[in-house]
Amino acid sequence: MLVCLLLFGSIALYLLDRFVTAPAEQSGEELSAVTEDETGETDYSFARQTVLFVGAGSEDINAMAILRILPDEGKILIVPVSKYTLSSAGGASGTLLELYSSGGMTFLKQAVESSFGVECSRYVKISDGGWKSLVEYLGGTSTYNFPEELLYKNQETGELTSFSQGPATRTLWGDDIRRIVTYPLYSDGERTRLQVVGEIGVSLLNSAFLTNSENIKSNLTSIFNTIFNNSDTDITSPRFREVSPAYEYMLDSFDSPASYRLPKGVWNESGYFEVSSDFPDELREYFMLNE
Repeated sequence: MLVCLLLFGSIALYLLDRFVTAPAEQSGEELSAVTEDETGETDYSFARQTVLFVGAGSEDINAMAILRILPDEGKILIVPVSKYTLSSAGGASGTLLELYSSGGMTFLKQAVESSFGVECSRYVKISDGGWKSLVEYLGGTSTYNFPEELLYKNQETGELTSFSQGPATRTLWGDDIRRIVTYPLYSDGERTRLQVVGEIGVSLLNSAFLTNSENIKSNLTSIFNTIFNNSDTDITSPRFREVSPAYEYMLDSFDSPASYRLPKGVWNESGYFEVSSDFPDELREYFMLNE
């Protein structure tokens, strides 16, 4: 009996080492090779992604941008996108707004990728309520400079009232930002609106990193849940958990990650935007997609 126990015990130990311990050690080595560079520091390039971010109601688009997030480089690159950009998707042609109205986010994502020449690995279409909550988590912004005076008609008195004069003298929150990006009377129309989307996006994100990084880091899960519950998005909980350490690294290591670039193209006589044929190559370089 003792001999049998020793024999079977030795066999069991061999099988355990052969099929359990060794593969586990090998898996750990492979993970280290992916997540650490030659200096032993964590490599967060696995979390790079391009996101189509859309603020929209049921039928209209308030604002839209392509975000390129590079945690390892400490960069969030923003390209504002006009809903009046001409493109095609699903065998149909028209503006991005028209394609969104006919085919939802599926058509919109395809059309943006077609015109700008980059693949959007994820998309987020956030509601007005979700946007307000997201801006509250980020901490709003008090560093945005209005491009011009914004005048609104007082619904009670009929008088025009100024929403802004020069630099913001208060913190701007979700409703404020939505009013700014949807303002209908910019002197240069949609051209100014694209500039506004880029500048206010940079202001909001850099302000969050500079003044509110610890609070954001401690509430990353709540921020994701806010986006997930108030959006049409293909970002999943497992994917969020995977990239969360990269976002924490960004918040710890960088204070002004955001910048923006306006798309290059031509506005035709109808007020529609046609992306320049060489802009997709410029965008790929800006987004560091050629590395």
